[in-house]
Amino acid sequence: MTRLTRRALLGAALATPALLSPLGATTGHDLRIGAVLPLGGPSRPEEAANLDDIAEIARQGAVFGEEEMSRNGALFGHRVTLFTANAPGGAAAERAARRLVALNGVQVLIGGFAEDEARALARVAEETGTLFLNIAATSDSLRSDCGAQSFHVEASAAMYLDALAGWYVRAGHRRWVVLHGPDTEGVARLERARESLGKRHWGARIVAEVAVSQRDFAGALDAVRDEKPDAVLLLTDWVTQLDFLARYAAEGLDTPVAAFPEAATQTRSFYAAAMAAAPVAGAGHRATLWEPALDAYGARELNARAAARWGRPMESTGWAAYQAMKIAFDAAQFSGSDKGTDMAAWLARKDTVLDLHKGIGVSFRPWDHQLRQSLFLVSLNPGAGTGRDLASVRDRARLVGESPAIYMPGTDPVDRLDQLGDITPRGRCGR
Repeated sequence: MTRLTRRALLGAALATPALLSPLGATTGHDLRIGAVLPLGGPSRPEEAANLDDIAEIARQGAVFGEEEMSRNGALFGHRVTLFTANAPGGAAAERAARRLVALNGVQVLIGGFAEDEARALARVAEETGTLFLNIAATSDSLRSDCGAQSFHVEASAAMYLDALAGWYVRAGHRRWVVLHGPDTEGVARLERARESLGKRHWGARIVAEVAVSQRDFAGALDAVRDEKPDAVLLLTDWVTQLDFLARYAAEGLDTPVAAFPEAATQTRSFYAAAMAAAPVAGAGHRATLWEPALDAYGARELNARAAARWGRPMESTGWAAYQAMKIAFDAAQFSGSDKGTDMAAWLARKDTVLDLHKGIGVSFRPWDHQLRQSLFLVSLNPGAGTGRDLASVRDRARLVGESPAIYMPGTDPVDRLDQLGDITPRGRCGR
């Protein structure tokens, strides 16, 4: 594809719906979107499966998206309606999705907060011809096993690990101790970390690998003391991350900790908990899908509107849910159809470009339906205090980097974005 063609396509995608109607598009779509969220309830224990916080952030992002897309759609006679279902866990998510399709006629499903939930929604999407947009599940296996109707707005584990490895290795951290969960996903993250640190970033070396479970950190702490690494890579769930950081600080260890940024760890409330658990190691650098302090690419206006609507910063899962609503709206608008199969086909096209407030037009990779996009590096700020006002909450993290460098002269933006994650084509999804 030539640069001229890409530029022309991006110009079309960035045009405000009020100013541009795609040739051949019909009007009067009745777009129905179902958000399947693990909202749970106040009685749920604090465990890794309790994702109430990010589910509520996603709900707010989806509602905000419904409001903005409805205003845009009204200019064409389109209707955009959001239905929400509270369904923690894979089995509940599948039941809720089937009800939304059968009873509410939804053509789009958004959700996926764990691998089992994402797989359940993907299964329903394939069977019913709805479009599924994954907004929070990072598992690489979801990408390698993807179907024609499933697309991933959330970054993959491989993308996050490549971004973290690139940042830390360039900063001189070459010797690593890697700590991982004993479950299937923990082992998969370990295998991908070996790829990032051992093959993709010259000079990095893993000197110890330790499985950690629950609160048994003795072996992990011994490995850090014995090996004296440049950095520790923590690949566990969010609850184990907080428990480990507290024990790590109590033991007086201060080697930098790079923690895996699953969705539950990308909130200001988690940042506060991490800094409280370990004022030094817990206040390091973290990778994020979105950053509410981003002040370029139209992000300033989006962040300001979201903060005004909810009185809190727009955080990663809220951004993903909002953009899922926008992606669905754009897919119906530009494909000329609100059928899930037609929208999915449009998103899978090589010439489809989306504006998601990340600086350049982005697209889904045809072989795994992963959204090509940049990621951000933030530094946690222990000096932010515990205030609950918007400014104090937002100040808990500071934007310090972006990966990859998307504006490099003489390079194609798609080639730059494809530096993150598994980029070897394995055939088209669902083909």
